[in-house]
Amino acid sequence: MKTKSFKIIVRLVSVTMPMILLVLLLQRCQTIPETFALSDKYRLVWRDDPTTNLTIAWDQHEDVNPVVMYGLRDHGRAFWKYKHSQKAERVLEKYEMNTHFASLTDLKPDKAYYFVIKDDNGVSERYWFRTAPDKPKPFTFVAGGDTKSDDEPLEAGRASNRLVSKLRPLFVMFNGDFCSGNGTDAKRWHTWLKDWQELTTTEDGRMIPVFPVHGNHENGDHANLNYIFNAPYQDNDSSRIYFSLSFGGDFFHMISLNSEIDEGGAQRDWLKNDLRTHKDFRMKIAGYHKPFWPHTARKAENEYQFNQWAYLFYDYGLDVALDGDSHMSKITYPLRPDSTSADSFMGFVRDDENGTMFLGEGSWGAFPRVNDDDKPWTLHSFSGNQIKWIHVLPAEKALPDRMSIYTVVSATYDEDEKQTLYHSEVESLQEDNLFKIPANITLVKNRQYGEEIKYPMNLNGVATGTE
Repeated sequence: MKTKSFKIIVRLVSVTMPMILLVLLLQRCQTIPETFALSDKYRLVWRDDPTTNLTIAWDQHEDVNPVVMYGLRDHGRAFWKYKHSQKAERVLEKYEMNTHFASLTDLKPDKAYYFVIKDDNGVSERYWFRTAPDKPKPFTFVAGGDTKSDDEPLEAGRASNRLVSKLRPLFVMFNGDFCSGNGTDAKRWHTWLKDWQELTTTEDGRMIPVFPVHGNHENGDHANLNYIFNAPYQDNDSSRIYFSLSFGGDFFHMISLNSEIDEGGAQRDWLKNDLRTHKDFRMKIAGYHKPFWPHTARKAENEYQFNQWAYLFYDYGLDVALDGDSHMSKITYPLRPDSTSADSFMGFVRDDENGTMFLGEGSWGAFPRVNDDDKPWTLHSFSGNQIKWIHVLPAEKALPDRMSIYTVVSATYDEDEKQTLYHSEVESLQEDNLFKIPANITLVKNRQYGEEIKYPMNLNGVATGTE
């Protein structure tokens, strides 16, 4: 019996060993192609659980069998060494692009993943991204919106993009208005997407995921964010793009709302249900395009939107709301809706303990409007191109869950509208110092609190640390 078993083992080895050797030989004979994949306009999107999922989108110039090769180890452009592969599950012909969407699933939380896009013509550069953590952990993100497609505003937007690459946030919440016009000009989308890939990617190839929000300059087709970012929508209606996602366990929840369709009705019902479902999350934020009460007189007030959302924000403990549209910067004190109090102004009163802080209002690249409509509860406003850089820190020792908010200047204009850009000398952060204030960065300084605005408000003036 032993002899028979031994013969079987010998026979199996004699059959399988040549195959193994052949595979090893073929791998050793592989060479990195000198040619590159026929694709560009790469972008990463958060549209689902970001601890285990990520969408890679790109424009494929020729249909030559593209596939994403990826894994936890960095193999450069040696595509055959990557453990996983994923073809696009959705291909869309829109705006003179052959857009491929590949969803990477079953990823491990809080890990660096490396990838290339390979096709029959060649292999892309190697890029990488980081998945979100599945438990509370410090991180940073960038928020802002409103870019334009020409002249000085285009260059200001490019300066903001370059600042993203230097700050290395976990993700970017982009609060609408990606291009000039109504969002249906192919060349403008091409410019925005090429700039995004080339300018927000770090020197070592880290790409930053986008959490997209619909703006009025996407209104030429209300499904635009689905075309460009595969953004999810509600009830099989691609014009109803609003959604949410969470990470860090019960630590962080964020919502993408749509101020360009009815803020009441079905959207309000969805928002109420989403906030109620996530009411016990420790940090909650929402992004949308139009502010309730703009801080420039050149923009109209949005009372209906205020009535539909502000009370829900307060009732369910939304910490921070981020908007755009007005092309300037504002930070408010934490606010609660209250139209009966003697201290009420435009339906809000300051509530440092339980209120929502409102940040905005765009100017990633669009020409800044004057900040001439501050309110009694405005903490600070500023006219210039800027992005919000936010540090999110979980509770530790005697400190609560908290955020530190910085307004990063990317461009300003003098009285003759001469532009000054502020990105070129800014220090690039590295993976081991993501909370450092970079050398040569220009931050808006508030007279009362300085460059850092802390949430909750009672932490201002208190040393809180960043790690």
